[in-house]
Amino acid sequence: MDHPLVTLIAMTIVVMMPAIVAVASNLFVDWHPTGDMSLAELMMRGIPEHPPLVGVAARVGRDINDQGYKPGPSMAYVLYPVYLAMFRSSIGVIVSTLVVHMAGVLATLFFVRRWFGWRVTAITALVLAAIVRSLAPGFFLEPWNTWIPVFAYTLFLVLIAGVLLGHHRALPLAVAAGYHCLQTHISYVPLVAGALVPLVAWLIWTTRRSGEWRRPIAWSAAVTFVMWLPPVIEQLRPGPGNLRRVWEHFTNPPDETVGVRAAFRALAGEFNLAGPFVTGPGRDPTDDPRWWGFAAFIVVVLAGLAAWRRHHDRDLGRLYVVLGWSTLIGFYATSRVFGTFYDYVIRWSWLLAAFWMVASVWSISSDVDVRRRVARASAGLIPAIGGAAVLGLAITGSVASAGADLPYRSDSRLVANLGEQLEPSLDSDAVYLLRWHDPASLGGTGFGFVLEMEKRGDTLKVDPWAKATVRPYRSMSDERDADAVLWFVVGPQNIERFSQRDDAEKLAEFDPRSAAEVVESDELRDRIEKRIEELGHPDWITLLDSQYGHTQVVYNVDSPVDLDALVNRYNEIRLPGAVFRVPVGAPLYP
Repeated sequence: MDHPLVTLIAMTIVVMMPAIVAVASNLFVDWHPTGDMSLAELMMRGIPEHPPLVGVAARVGRDINDQGYKPGPSMAYVLYPVYLAMFRSSIGVIVSTLVVHMAGVLATLFFVRRWFGWRVTAITALVLAAIVRSLAPGFFLEPWNTWIPVFAYTLFLVLIAGVLLGHHRALPLAVAAGYHCLQTHISYVPLVAGALVPLVAWLIWTTRRSGEWRRPIAWSAAVTFVMWLPPVIEQLRPGPGNLRRVWEHFTNPPDETVGVRAAFRALAGEFNLAGPFVTGPGRDPTDDPRWWGFAAFIVVVLAGLAAWRRHHDRDLGRLYVVLGWSTLIGFYATSRVFGTFYDYVIRWSWLLAAFWMVASVWSISSDVDVRRRVARASAGLIPAIGGAAVLGLAITGSVASAGADLPYRSDSRLVANLGEQLEPSLDSDAVYLLRWHDPASLGGTGFGFVLEMEKRGDTLKVDPWAKATVRPYRSMSDERDADAVLWFVVGPQNIERFSQRDDAEKLAEFDPRSAAEVVESDELRDRIEKRIEELGHPDWITLLDSQYGHTQVVYNVDSPVDLDALVNRYNEIRLPGAVFRVPVGAPLYP
């Protein structure tokens, strides 16, 4: 092809069309991020005055009120250029997220084409199109640190294979892509470190006489220095340091690990022709896998390996080494998961499963006997079918993505309307301490409200326990440094109780629910209270209205499945919120 880069860009656009449509559907939506969706922007808004040295908040440490962070800040710096170009808007975060994902896909296809040829590029594009179709639209509308490195990991796998093939200059790129993955989400640490360490040792050993290792190792060392300088600076500051806390947390976990059996069941559900990389998310790692899909996956992989034994394609052999070793590391890493076993901690398995399929189809299609039979049957039919499949995935995915909603729209409306009401009551030169009581969104509206008011020109600080989420420079250790205290209170029962305080002044109130949702919510509340009374646990009603109460009822007490379903729906509808002003030193709530 005369213009390979243009062709690759076109392929990327087609593969990513469902994601592009999902984002385009929301370009002019008034969106105000909350919860996990606000963390990326809270981090990026610190640039350049408060450049992030570590990643977003992480469940690191045994004290939830003294959290650690993800290992490094690469997510912020990767997203920032497009965010800045779009005037530091919240929609700019979504567009930046899309651009990062597209860059990962384009770079993957670029190096696959360069090292393995157009046939393998076409196979890779088809498999990536299937993954994009499975992920869209929600994945591409969430600037969540867990999702950001997914397509960077595909690039990492290809670059590692390239180094094994003798393209040693790819090592610094592999190092950069790998560091980005593990800095953004800790689940990539064993996968990246477990691949890079033996790769570097292999490169030095095999080129020790020629000295070819010196330049790629030197550039890789430079990349290491640049990317790990911020976390090291943070580590050297007074205090335990985040790198040390991460190390201690994962080498001495607070809970039992899931073990080998659970790891096998989880990955059997992922390395599966009826698994999430084909059908989409929704399966928990603890669910029973579709064993027939796992068996079919193994059959395809074995067929590919059998074909490879006949043709011994060197390039494919190197890719098999990367996939086999990465799968072994991934299995070990999965067995070491502790705490609640969420599916997102093994989302990397989608990419490994996908590349096993790429390698298998590549191997089978390289078999001389197979190629002769295919050539006799139809010379141009196979490429046409492949192209039609990619287009079909792109079109159906785009239709499904059209009009998709951004996450947490009710919470978005709540913080936006409360912010609009509150702004005239605040002094832009004053400093306010924000506290919240939120039974519905795990405090997500509080984090979003800090961001919302900052963008409106007001300064809201938080108590030290929340500093990891909003960044330390937005926290306040001494309440007396504030000009006033604001309380963000969620839920009609809590709003009514807080209104009865003599020291409280209500400044804003808003209900994000529609009229129909208000009726449904009230009915659900009655049913929940009645069911709790039937169970003989009246204290659960008080728990329901407590901080993070909806989650506590579902997960922290022995509640039956039918009650959990009612509470989950009640939570999904969300609740009204209000903002109160109280004097510095006023009692806490409740």
